[in-house]
Amino acid sequence: MTHSIKTLFVTIMACIACNTLDAQTQIIAHRGYWDTAGSAQNSITSLKLADKIGCYGSEFDVHLTKDNQIVVFHDDDVHKIAIQTHDYKTIKKFPLKNGETIPTLDEYLEAAKPLTTRLILEIKQQYSKSHEDSLVDQTVAMVKAKGLQQRTEYISFSKNACERLHQLCPDAKIAYLNGDWDPQTSKAKGMTGIDYNAQVLALHPDWIKECHDLGLTVNVWTVNDLNDIDQWIKAGVDFITTNKPVEALKLAK
Repeated sequence: MTHSIKTLFVTIMACIACNTLDAQTQIIAHRGYWDTAGSAQNSITSLKLADKIGCYGSEFDVHLTKDNQIVVFHDDDVHKIAIQTHDYKTIKKFPLKNGETIPTLDEYLEAAKPLTTRLILEIKQQYSKSHEDSLVDQTVAMVKAKGLQQRTEYISFSKNACERLHQLCPDAKIAYLNGDWDPQTSKAKGMTGIDYNAQVLALHPDWIKECHDLGLTVNVWTVNDLNDIDQWIKAGVDFITTNKPVEALKLAK
């Protein structure tokens, strides 16, 4: 556990009565449940496995290719080939670690239809505002066309993407990731929660209660140490995003 995290928990223990601890912390599988045999990050298999083990949500990332295909992948490039400036036919030549083809968002959402886990959809920052706006617009339209609005929550490091998402779907759950909006700003921007790195919340432990007082949710990422997971649960966060969802689910019961 890092020094800043330790400092957080000293503070939390001192004011733990101020937090609402009766609500169960929910677990989100980071890039799906991939840390198991036969799976891979951001694969359809990882989505299905996250659902199978009972995660609240399965987080995944989307980019827009040059030919307007939305693909589910974390990095900006695949084997040094930039996703945003190449066609999908080029990108799909490189399989995921479990042998699956890099999925399109259309394929991913279609696979999600019979499941129950929520879709925690991260809009990745794009190389230009126009490209990013197009990604947001097409993503929202596709989620709506698939009838998955009620199960989809949006996150992004991009302020532009978050604000555009709020304009397009003001009733959707949207959270900013970068950590430089305080709870009041997040509320004013139309966010329904904050989704910040553990180090950010360690510096601002008071934001947990402040968010709850404002009606905002708090998600902390990416927490893999079991002791840290346990402490964040005790701190009263609403969600924990982790690469260890099986273990986290046991702690959150």
